[in-house]
Amino acid sequence: MRKIFYAKFACILMVLLGAFTAMAQQREVTGIVTDQEGFTLPGVSVAVKDGTAQTATDSKGSFKISLTGTGNTLVFKFLGMQTKEVKVEAGQTKINVNMLNARRDLNEVVVVGYGTAKKRDVTGSVGSLKGSDLIKTPAASVDALLQGKIPGLQVLSTSGQPGSGSTIRIRGLGSRADANPLVVVDGLPLGDAGNLKQINPDDIESIDVLKDASSAAIYGSRGANGVILVTTKRGKTGQAHITLSTLNTVSTLGNKLDVFHDPVQAATIDNQARINAGIAPLFIGQVYGGTYYPSLAELRGIDPGKPKWAYNTDWSKLVYRNPVSQNYTLSADGGTDKTRYSISGNYYNEQGLAINNGYKKYTGRVNIEQKLKPTVTLGTNLIVTSTQNYGQGLSVDRSIVFPAFNPDGTYFHIGSNDFGNPLQIANEVLNKSKTIDLLATAYINWEIIKGLNVKTQLSYTHGNAVNDNYQPRDATSTGYLFQGYGDINNYNGDHLINENYLTYDRVMGKDHHINVVAGYTQETNTVRTSDLQGHGFVNDVLENENLKAATTQFISNGLTKTALQSFIGRANYTFMDRYLFTFTGRADGSSVFGENHKWAFFPSGAIAWRANEEAFIKNISQISELKIRASYGLTGNQGISPYQSLATLGSYKYFTDGGFQTGYGPPYYNDGSNVNGKVFNGLQNKSLKWETTRQFDIGFDLGLFNQRFTLTADYYYKHTTDLLRQNQVALSSGFSVIEVNDGTIDNRGIELSANAQIFQGNKFSWSIGGNFALNRNKVIAIGGGNQIEANGQDIEAIRAPLNYYINGQPANVFLGYKFDGIVQTAGGTNPVDGTAATVGDIKYLAGGPIQVGQGEYIIGNPNPKFYYGFNTSLKYGQFDLYAQFYGVSGNDIFNFQTFTPSAQLQAWTPDNHTNLYPSVNATRVYYASNWYVQKGTYLRLQNLNFGYTLKPNLIKGISSLRVYFSGTNLYTFTNFSPSFDPEVGENGQYGGGYRKPRQYSLGLNVSF
Repeated sequence: MRKIFYAKFACILMVLLGAFTAMAQQREVTGIVTDQEGFTLPGVSVAVKDGTAQTATDSKGSFKISLTGTGNTLVFKFLGMQTKEVKVEAGQTKINVNMLNARRDLNEVVVVGYGTAKKRDVTGSVGSLKGSDLIKTPAASVDALLQGKIPGLQVLSTSGQPGSGSTIRIRGLGSRADANPLVVVDGLPLGDAGNLKQINPDDIESIDVLKDASSAAIYGSRGANGVILVTTKRGKTGQAHITLSTLNTVSTLGNKLDVFHDPVQAATIDNQARINAGIAPLFIGQVYGGTYYPSLAELRGIDPGKPKWAYNTDWSKLVYRNPVSQNYTLSADGGTDKTRYSISGNYYNEQGLAINNGYKKYTGRVNIEQKLKPTVTLGTNLIVTSTQNYGQGLSVDRSIVFPAFNPDGTYFHIGSNDFGNPLQIANEVLNKSKTIDLLATAYINWEIIKGLNVKTQLSYTHGNAVNDNYQPRDATSTGYLFQGYGDINNYNGDHLINENYLTYDRVMGKDHHINVVAGYTQETNTVRTSDLQGHGFVNDVLENENLKAATTQFISNGLTKTALQSFIGRANYTFMDRYLFTFTGRADGSSVFGENHKWAFFPSGAIAWRANEEAFIKNISQISELKIRASYGLTGNQGISPYQSLATLGSYKYFTDGGFQTGYGPPYYNDGSNVNGKVFNGLQNKSLKWETTRQFDIGFDLGLFNQRFTLTADYYYKHTTDLLRQNQVALSSGFSVIEVNDGTIDNRGIELSANAQIFQGNKFSWSIGGNFALNRNKVIAIGGGNQIEANGQDIEAIRAPLNYYINGQPANVFLGYKFDGIVQTAGGTNPVDGTAATVGDIKYLAGGPIQVGQGEYIIGNPNPKFYYGFNTSLKYGQFDLYAQFYGVSGNDIFNFQTFTPSAQLQAWTPDNHTNLYPSVNATRVYYASNWYVQKGTYLRLQNLNFGYTLKPNLIKGISSLRVYFSGTNLYTFTNFSPSFDPEVGENGQYGGGYRKPRQYSLGLNVSF
C-alpha cells in the first residue's frame, strides 16, 4: 500500500511540476507597431514564426500575444511595409516595432491618369514618389522638392526670390511654344507646372510622372511634354489623427559676394576706366553733377589739407539680412467604414534675403468621401490658396565710396540721374501682388455591377490676382521719366471641367485579366484681364490708389474663352500574369486651332513581359522582379494663346508729337517705346493645328532579393513635328506675322534609377538610391526654310541676341566670336566692327562658319550632357539621417558677370600684360564671345536632415513625435565663378539675379 501511495504521490508531483514549468514558459508579450514616421499602424498581422499563435494590432497600433517556451520569433506583416521578424529574448514581455516602407512593393498602386494600376502591371514609363519622399525642407512650392528625385524630370530653380517657381522639363525641350508639363491634381487638369504652387507639400500623398507616350497619351493634346499627377492625402479608416508640423528656417547668403571692399580700389578702377576711354577721371577731389568726388589721396587719408574720407558703405550689410521664415501645417484625418475625411490648414511665411521682400501663403484643404450605399460613393475635394508677394530683388553693385543717406536723412543720389539707391527702392517702390485660387472637385462613383464602375466628376477652378506697382519720381528711372508711374493689373480666370468615364475590370479564368476605361470630357476656360496705368502725379503720397489724378491715363482689358472636348479610351490586357498589353487613344477637339483642324487623335500602344513569372526564372529566388517594357505613341501640344488661327487687329498706344496717340492694326515690332504695345498675329490660318510628338520607349525593371535592390532603365526617342511658331509675312499683305506649324525637334536619351537596402536590422538600417538622366536635343528643322533663327531679342550688354536655333544643333546654343586673348601691341583693327584695336582690348576671331554679322561661331551649349541625383538614409534606434545630392554636368553658362571687381583688379595694364582680362574701359563695346562662357558642371549637397523620433506613446496622448534639423543648399562643388550659383535657366544665361540662400531649419512633427 505504501508503494502505491508513493507512486501516486510521485505522479501527482510530476504533473504539478510540469504544469508549473509550462506556466513558467508561457508568457504574454505586448507592444506597439509604428511606421517609419512614427505613426501607429492598426491591422498589422503579428504571428509566431513556425507556430500557430497570431493576432493583429488594434486601432491604436497595440498588440498582445501569448508565447509558450523560449526562442520565439515574431513576424510582423502589413501591406505596403517590409515584413519584419523580431526575436523575443528570454524574459522579454514588451516589444515596440518600427516598420519600414516596402521597397517598390509590386502591389503598390500608382496613378496612371483616369485610374490606377498596380506597379507590377504598369507597361509605360512612370516615375513615382510618396509624400514621405519629399523630405521636409523649406519650400513654397512642390516643384523645388522634386529636383533630383525622378530620372528624366529636370527641375531648374534659378532664383532665391521668395515665392519663385521652377522651370520643369520632362525628357528635354521639345517645343518652341510651351514646353511645360501638364499638372493634374486629384484628377483635375490645372495647366503647367507653375500651378504646383497651389499645393501644400505636407498635403501630398503621392506624385506620379508620366513620361512616355503610352502613359501620357490619355491626356492627348496636352501630353507631349509629360504629365505630373499629384494625389493629395485621403482619410483612412480607423482612429483619427491630429498632426502638427512646424518648420522654422534661418536663411543666409549662399555665396561670398564679389564686390569692392576698399574704396581706394573702387575709385582707382573707376578713374582708370574713364582714362582708358578718353574721359576725364572723377575721383580727383572735385564736384561733378552736384556730387563731390574725393581724391585718391583723400580716400587713403594722406591728403594734408583734408581729413580721411568718412565713407566705406557695405551695401551687402544694408541690403541683405538673415531672415527667419515659418511653415506650419495642422491636419486631421480619420474615418469609418462609410465616411473618410482629411482636413488641413497651412501657413507659410518666407522672408527674403533682401530687405522688405517676402512671400506669404495660406492654404486650406478638405477631402471628404462618403459611401451612400455599398456600391455608391460620393466625394469632394476642396483646396483654397491665398498668397501675398511683396518687394523685389535689390542690387549691391553700387559704389562703396558714397553713403546711403544724406546728413539730413534723405537718400543719397550720385548726381541728378542716379536712381539706383537700393534702400530707397526697397522702402518707396511699391511692388506687391495678391492671389486667391480655388480648386473644387465633386465626384460620384457607382459600381453598376461587379467590375463595372461609372464615375462622374465636376471640377471648377477660380483664380484671381491683383498686382500693384508704383514708382516715385525720384526713386527709379521710370518714375522720373513719367514723373510718377502707377499701375494696377487684374486677372480673373474660371475653368470648368466635366469628366465622365466607365471602368470595367474583370478576371476571366485563371489566365486573362482585362481593364478598360472609356469616357468623355469637356471643359471651358474664361480669362478676363484689365490694366490701369497712370503717368504724371502731383506727389507720391497715394501711390497707385488715385490713378484718376494722373496727368495721362491708360486703360486696357481683355477677354479670352477656350473650349476643349475629348473622348478617351484605354484597354489593358494581361495574359497568364506575365504578358501585358496596353492600348490608349484620345480624340481632342479644341477651339484654339483652325477650322480645318479642330480635332486630332492621339493613339499609343505598349507591351510588357514579366519574365520573372516564367518557369525558367521563377525558381531563381534572387530575382523578385524582371519586367521588360516597350511603347510607342503620339501626344500633342496646344500651348499657344487663343485666337491665333484667326485674322486679328488690335489697338496700341504710341508716342508722337509730344503726346500719346491710339493706332489700330497689326503692329509687328515693339521696341519698348509703345505703351501697351502688343504684337498681333494678324493673318488667318485655317489649318493651324497641334504640335505632334512621336515617342518610342524601351526599358526594364529589375528587382533582386525580395526588392532589396531595384533597377529601372529606359531608352527613349522623341520626334516632335509641326512646331507652333510665327512666320513673318510681307507687310504689303496688310499683316505682319502668321502662326504656323513648321519645324522639327528631336530628343533622345537614357534614364537610370537604382535603390538598395544595404542593411536592415531591428536597430540599424541603411539604404541608398540614385538616378541618372542623359538627353540629347537636336533641332532638325527650324521651319520657314531658315537654317538659323535667334531665340530672343537683342541683349543690351552684347548688342545682339545670344541664343539661337540652328539646324543640326541643340536648341539655344550660344552664337558669338572666339576670344583670342588681349591686344598687347597697338595697330590693326577689330575684325568684328572694323574699329581700331587698342592695347588692352579683347582680341576676337571673326569669320566663323555661321554667317551672322561678320561670321560667328557656336561658342557654347547650355544643355547639360547629363544630370543626376543620389541619396542615402540611415537609421539607428530613434535617430535618422538623410542626405541628398544633385548634380549637372557638361553644360555651358554665358556669364555676363565675368568682369567682376576681383577680375577688374587683375585687368590688363601697361604693367600687367595679362591675356585673361581686358583693361577697364568705361565706354568699351563688348560682343558675345567665349570669353564669357564657363562650364556649369556642379554637384550640390542639396539637403541634410537629422532627426530623432520619440518612442511611441511615451507621452500620454501623443502617438508620434519627431524633431529634426535640416540644412538646404549647404555646399556646391563647382569650377564656376565662386561668387555665383551655377544653376541657371535653360537658356544658360547668368546675369546676376536674386541669390539663392543657404538655409538651416528646425522642424517638429507631432501626432495626437
